[in-house]
Amino acid sequence: MTQASLARRALAVFDAALDQPPAARSRWIRRHCAEDAALEREALLLLSAAESDGGILDITPHLGTVSSGVSITDALAGRYEIIRELGRGGMATVFLARELKHNREVVVKVLNPQVARACGKERFAREVHITATLGHPHIVPLIDSGEADGFLYYVMPRIDGCSLRDVLHDAGKPLPIAESLRILRDIATALEYAHGAGVIHRDLKPENVLMASGHAYLLDFGIAKLGDDDTDDIAITAPGFALGTRRYMAPEQMSGAASADARADVFAWGVLAVELLTGRLLPGEAPQQAARAMLERRSGLSAHVMSLLLDCLATAAAERPAHMSQVLARLSGQRHGTKHTRQRLPARHVAISVVATIAAVAALFVWQSRRAAPRPMLAQPVAVSVLRNETGDPALSVLGRFAGDWITDGLQQLNVATVVPWASALLASDHAAASGAPLVETLQKETLAGTVVTGSYYRLRDSLFLQAQLIDARSGELVSRLSPIVVSVSEPERAVNELRNRVLGAVAAAIDEKVAASSGLTRNPPTFPAYIAFSRGLDDFLAQRYSSALPQFGHAFALDSTFTVAAIWGARAAFNVDSIAVASTLAQGARAAGLAPGEFNDASLRYIEARLLGDGVSARAAIRRAAELSPNSRAGFDNVVALLSAGYVKAARQQLDRMDPERGEMRGWSSFWTQRAHVAHLEGNFSLELADARELARRFPARRVAQVLEARAWAATGDTRALDSALVAWQALPVHEYWSQGAAMVVASEELARRGRPEPARRYALRAVSWLSARLADSSTHRDHRYWMGSVLYSLGRYDEARPYVESLAREFPARLRYKGLAALAAARRNDFDGAERWLGPAAPIDLAEHLVLCARIAAMQGKTEAAITALTSAADHGISNYPWLMTQAYSDLRGLMQDPRGAALLTGR
Repeated sequence: MTQASLARRALAVFDAALDQPPAARSRWIRRHCAEDAALEREALLLLSAAESDGGILDITPHLGTVSSGVSITDALAGRYEIIRELGRGGMATVFLARELKHNREVVVKVLNPQVARACGKERFAREVHITATLGHPHIVPLIDSGEADGFLYYVMPRIDGCSLRDVLHDAGKPLPIAESLRILRDIATALEYAHGAGVIHRDLKPENVLMASGHAYLLDFGIAKLGDDDTDDIAITAPGFALGTRRYMAPEQMSGAASADARADVFAWGVLAVELLTGRLLPGEAPQQAARAMLERRSGLSAHVMSLLLDCLATAAAERPAHMSQVLARLSGQRHGTKHTRQRLPARHVAISVVATIAAVAALFVWQSRRAAPRPMLAQPVAVSVLRNETGDPALSVLGRFAGDWITDGLQQLNVATVVPWASALLASDHAAASGAPLVETLQKETLAGTVVTGSYYRLRDSLFLQAQLIDARSGELVSRLSPIVVSVSEPERAVNELRNRVLGAVAAAIDEKVAASSGLTRNPPTFPAYIAFSRGLDDFLAQRYSSALPQFGHAFALDSTFTVAAIWGARAAFNVDSIAVASTLAQGARAAGLAPGEFNDASLRYIEARLLGDGVSARAAIRRAAELSPNSRAGFDNVVALLSAGYVKAARQQLDRMDPERGEMRGWSSFWTQRAHVAHLEGNFSLELADARELARRFPARRVAQVLEARAWAATGDTRALDSALVAWQALPVHEYWSQGAAMVVASEELARRGRPEPARRYALRAVSWLSARLADSSTHRDHRYWMGSVLYSLGRYDEARPYVESLAREFPARLRYKGLAALAAARRNDFDGAERWLGPAAPIDLAEHLVLCARIAAMQGKTEAAITALTSAADHGISNYPWLMTQAYSDLRGLMQDPRGAALLTGR
């Protein structure tokens, strides 16, 4: 053995020994090097040097220097600002830092310079290389890496949390079964992905699992094995030496067998599972028998889970599940195998199963050929990217979006392939361009695309050249390259139309050549000026700037009355700014055009039309179809809202679980988290509601509804101390907002009353009155403060005092049924039922559900239970827009209905 090889092996032993308590490190080294005196001597010398004053464990890169005398702070200056040390070991030191380019906190891992000089850089370089190959929601990713003035480093995102070891230590007992299984599932999905990428972790233990927001993230691939290449592995260790943490090692790994594979991680996962579920370490001898005895004492654990864990702990690798995918399949099969059946998989896990589902659907489509020879399948769904502008003229950038959108429209009309909606593909394309990520890979991850249509265009004097190709998104292989389109630069519409037809023909031929020969599949694209207006509107809409988006969509439709999609998007924008008349006009215009917009857009249009008519049943059916075609789009989100408006809480949860907030149209969509919090509240899972509210606040600090959702969650649990602390923390926030501190107090008061805590409910209501009075003293006409003041006075039973606030609002804003309804309720509480009827007036179709709810509340006040339940049932069928808030706001009026099973089902979800 060479001296360099001995030094590297000794470093590996030394680094592993640092996992042990200080007093046990030398004993641990002697035990592990019992048959190699030279290795033992080198490792003990390293330990002795490290533990001496000024040794490696006392000198960090922050204070230490390399030969040039530069500190890590100076070396990374201009890119990263070192804030503080987070931890260190024999190999490296970890710092909290600020990335100056993006003004965000990150974690920087720096190889200790002394180690680099003494033993080389191979192991650290391997860790960087392996981590860089992995991109999974439950693996802490690599942001950056490099060498600066002699320091080797890599950068990870800063994720607030702690190690799983800390969680176990703080708990001091076994974790709940549902929580344990959720953690184990997170780890298993991460390992499944790593194994699929050819990486075996080999050091799975609680210290290498980061816990954040209830979920687990795998880190530290320092001794991972990449593929079948043992070259680097031998440089770090050698056959016959066990590298890892002994108590989690599989027998073959403990013996140093070079053949140890993914089943070593399966064994470690099983050891970790036993520790989570029993709160005790698994003894090293006879692991299966010991685990059986330990698990049998855990009440509520299903036999299915126990069987899986015992199989993972088999002494012989051949008797264990061969892959983590098999572990996940068996683990998912017991989802309801414990007493905690209300737990559901997070959306990111469901997204993994959706990939498998889409792959299975794709297998149903076969290529047909003029000859009998088989042809490769066209993987679905098909996504069309923004075409790349290579003209050098920024004014032509919109042409790439125009082409992508119009090709997508044609594929939807073709109706032979599942197609990713344009908004989702556009967001993914923009994300790839902004991040520098590979376009096809990004579209596959963001939209789950099976095939991606990409292309570019360039200009040569007065000619415009457009070209496109179809690429298999999973393999990256070229499926079809189309001949280029050449037109005059003054004819962009003709160029896009010709390219569209060629792409449609390529896709149709790939699936069924008879379809490609059909006539009437295409029509002329919109005029280029109309598309420019539409593109601007779409940008505004996706950024939730609906007031700006609406006139752009309207202008696009006015420029080209055949541009049906512009009218559909315009109607959606009009809904979001309460311009019901405009929404109706645009929807009618889209339908009057008589042109098929494709199944997805047609379903969206039918949803808008049904909502305008107050037909909740038809609206839900239409948006459900749109969501089936694109579950992670705004249609999927609208489906959640539609289901909740009818009280279908379980179905809303299922739709949410099919969606991923880190992908496509849901990325940057704050309302996703609002609906998650609502669903958790209606499920009675207030800890999850609190977590979702806080996640909303973390991601979108300007979205003040997060504070009100948090206040509702604390009130539901009765934890007024936490509620008071939160209200104090929010005092520095701007006051003149709809979702203000005053609103949070009102909602908390109503929720406390609903939960049978009248005294604290009254206390917070009075605090809200005081807070709102102070604000109205400064701004007496503030619309939102007046509404909340009327609401809290109503909940306190001070109806005469509420009257001037609610009636003035009803007179000033006669189109808002919310204000007229509150005036009607206050009148009914004063026994002025004729006045209540006058305030309510007739119902517009769009307001029918809310009108019926108000009728139900007034009937319930009068003790007319049957009438109230009938009105409430009809309201739910039509869709109650504020259903998640209903029992909080209307408890004092509707609580009598809770005694009737029908009323209870309507008010708590069905």
